[in-house]
Amino acid sequence: MGETTIDERGRVLIPQEIRETLALKPNQKLIVETRGNEIVLRSVIHVEKFSKELKGCIHGSKLKPLQLKEIWGIVHAHH
Repeated sequence: MGETTIDERGRVLIPQEIRETLALKPNQKLIVETRGNEIVLRSVIHVEKFSKELKGCIHGSKLKPLQLKEIWGIVHAHH
């Protein structure tokens, strides 16, 4: 957990410890959303990378990778 400040242009610096823990890199795309009165940041996952990571882990499943993304609430960067 860390503390930060919103600057005059609305920017927020994510503390270094959190960036390192989550392996966040410069220019990485993030999704910004609200949950109640919280601000949530999460990484954008591209469908190609997502599909590669799923290969072999859902053997025998009738669900396609895009259906799993919908179930898990992962946003497709191209939609």
